[in-house]
Amino acid sequence: MRILDRYILKRFLFNLFSSFAIMMLIFIFQSIWLFIDDLAGRGLDMLIIGKFFFYKMPELTEKVLPLTVLLSSILTFGTFAENYEFAAMKASGISLQRSMLPIIIFIFFLSLGTFWFANSVIPASEQKIFNLRRNIAKLKPAVAIAEGVFSDFESADMNIKVDNKYGDNDRFLENVIIHQKTPTNINYRVIKSNKGELISGEK
Repeated sequence: MRILDRYILKRFLFNLFSSFAIMMLIFIFQSIWLFIDDLAGRGLDMLIIGKFFFYKMPELTEKVLPLTVLLSSILTFGTFAENYEFAAMKASGISLQRSMLPIIIFIFFLSLGTFWFANSVIPASEQKIFNLRRNIAKLKPAVAIAEGVFSDFESADMNIKVDNKYGDNDRFLENVIIHQKTPTNINYRVIKSNKGELISGEK
């Protein structure tokens, strides 16, 4: 039974890691598609973009892992059934529940590790993303400002709305509305202007 358990677990782990890599790649490409407007053509170097997606991977893991476990389970047991390995196990007196025991034990420990990961690593990565986007907003404020909607600058206690951005690095703005806020998030001053210019802070 130990040899059979190792064989089943080995096949499952191979499918698990290969499926995880493929699914993670798909979700990363989906994230690139979602954030392409915020990252492309903004003067950001590849190191900053790479950091962004590296910090995004733990959050994606939370979505990828359940799908990976499901897909790898289907692949593993589907292959066993296709190759008549299940028939051989049943002929030897091994039930389906017994053949799944090593995978059940592995999934139990994986769930414990996933709980720790979601409780420790994902919040840390979200904090890293928040700090990265805040630093980008300070150095390249055009990245943090979207056209037609209010964009928050929590570090400056204000939000800003522009109708149009143009010029080098979208530095010039049209129809600007700025709401300055108190620490309790109450608007106490509204600034309106037909035109404006963004000036980046020192690195």
